Amino acid sequence: MSIKALIFDIDGTILTPQGVMSESTLEAFRECSNKGILLSVATARAGRLVFPDGTIPGEHSFLLERGIFYNGGTIVDDEKAFYQHTPIPGSVVNSVVKTVSEFSNDLQIALQHDEEYHSFRMLPSPDDLAGWGFEENELVDFSTASKKTATKIMIFNGSDFSRMSINITALYDQLLLQYGHLVNISLADSCCCIYMISRHTGKGVAGLRLISLYGISPDETAVFGDDTPDLDLFTQFKNCIAMGNAHESLKKRAAFITKENGDGGIEFALTEYLKLI
Repeated sequence: MSIKALIFDIDGTILTPQGVMSESTLEAFRECSNKGILLSVATARAGRLVFPDGTIPGEHSFLLERGIFYNGGTIVDDEKAFYQHTPIPGSVVNSVVKTVSEFSNDLQIALQHDEEYHSFRMLPSPDDLAGWGFEENELVDFSTASKKTATKIMIFNGSDFSRMSINITALYDQLLLQYGHLVNISLADSCCCIYMISRHTGKGVAGLRLISLYGISPDETAVFGDDTPDLDLFTQFKNCIAMGNAHESLKKRAAFITKENGDGGIEFALTEYLKLI
């Protein structure tokens, strides 16, 4: 196969279980970049949070030239001066907020509007808020934000994303039935978090748009993922690689299952399957 582009999830994929990138993974990506292979992240994260300080052990500006953020809600490519934002309509956001609120008073709802602002049903502590990459003065009142468009909606238990632990499958089933025709919905992170984005986008759809800027075909692209929001990548691209720690739904669709993210899974796939390094 002739691979000209790599698109990869971040958490659980290119980062270890400790949330950092290994030196060997960084060097593997650098070697691919030096060979002219297009590299792009595809993540649920905001652009400003793609690689916080201390995440990568070395110079990595070549990994920041482009990206798919908010699970496909935005696409940014600095080389091509390209930006695309595909938000959820305000009417849908408002209806989802009402449905979740009626389901439970204890669930956090985060409304993210690209890099412009975030809003939370329950205000996180200053320490927790720092993990979202936004200052308190960048937040919008929740009642106001719930009437506006949103790049991505996140729903989970408690005010802090890092400590969510309650299974919310029942709510996911209800939202899928009620809004599945209006938004793309994923139940991820061990069934403890729901992600909602516009029905017109997804990591895979955004990936297709990104590679089209360079005249690269889907067959010339390989994608990596580990959790259910990555299923859209696995639907749109045949060269799909599931991490050894991936959700079973990805492993069933994968063209190749590599080692776990804490065991050199990226390097193993690049070497043994894609033959790029």
